[in-house]
Amino acid sequence: MFHTSSQQKYWLFPSHEELKRRRIETNKAYCEKHAQAAAQKGCEFLTPDEEELLCQHYMKKLLEFCALFQPPVPHSAMGTAAAYYKRFFLNSSVMEYHPRDIFLSAVYLAFKVEEYNVSVDQFVHVLAPQFRARTAEMVLRDELLLLQRLKFHLTIHSPFRPLDGLLTDIKTRAPGISNPDQFREGSTAFLLKSLSSDTVFLYPPSQIALAALVHSSRQTHTRVDGYIHSVVLKAEAPLTGQKLLDTLQRIEDMVLQADLPPSSKVAPIERKLERCRLQELSPKGRKRKSEEVGSATKRSKVIPHSSILNAQTEVEGISRLPDM
Repeated sequence: MFHTSSQQKYWLFPSHEELKRRRIETNKAYCEKHAQAAAQKGCEFLTPDEEELLCQHYMKKLLEFCALFQPPVPHSAMGTAAAYYKRFFLNSSVMEYHPRDIFLSAVYLAFKVEEYNVSVDQFVHVLAPQFRARTAEMVLRDELLLLQRLKFHLTIHSPFRPLDGLLTDIKTRAPGISNPDQFREGSTAFLLKSLSSDTVFLYPPSQIALAALVHSSRQTHTRVDGYIHSVVLKAEAPLTGQKLLDTLQRIEDMVLQADLPPSSKVAPIERKLERCRLQELSPKGRKRKSEEVGSATKRSKVIPHSSILNAQTEVEGISRLPDM
């Protein structure tokens, strides 16, 4: 149950301002720790906004990567991977751990947790051949690091299951709505887009699912107001009911405003990041990782951070997020 989960207890925050404060503190801690080395090398650190922009960019890559697998990755597994990735970078800087590396590790861990059964060889098979061996080593090497940063809280309550429950409930308790499945496509597209927003940190999954349903109902011109007022809000006090309606509107606004950054904005940040990630500025980098897993000492080269996915986006038929 969500209300007794680690997600509700440790990963649900009171406001967007609290999330912003945490990200600023994470950025500040890294910059202060490596200020002397950066000054010697003439490096300029990323700002919190630049870090967030880069994280959003690689969230898009995460979803596109999931779309490469057959059979299709369940939406619940995609939601779990996105949540792991976002949690990691709430308390870690992209200047220390590149989001390309972390999103691949987050996806692999999510596949195991959600029982989407692929071996590590199958996992990397969707990549260009020259990157498969080193990527397999990387995701296995970084698994413990990811688990630690997630505080071993692995159960994710995503909004996709509550959406299924709402659609089933409409069929049985709202006979005036003849075809509830007409809401599924638009609601699912909304939930996939929500993975790029901070809703997972701010709202319970049931509220995000209900906001998706309301949004889809507007697109199909089939209103669900009667269902919401007669069923969902029936047991609520008037003020509580209005508060929920206001919350649904805030969720919808947040998701629709979660635009992914254009590549033209990302490229200069990527170049700036590479200068921030000099070995001297990352004492926990390759040395730390080699000590965690003995086999990693055989690694002699760092994969260019733009190479794997740039090569992979040339794969025919790569899927994109649905347009909203």
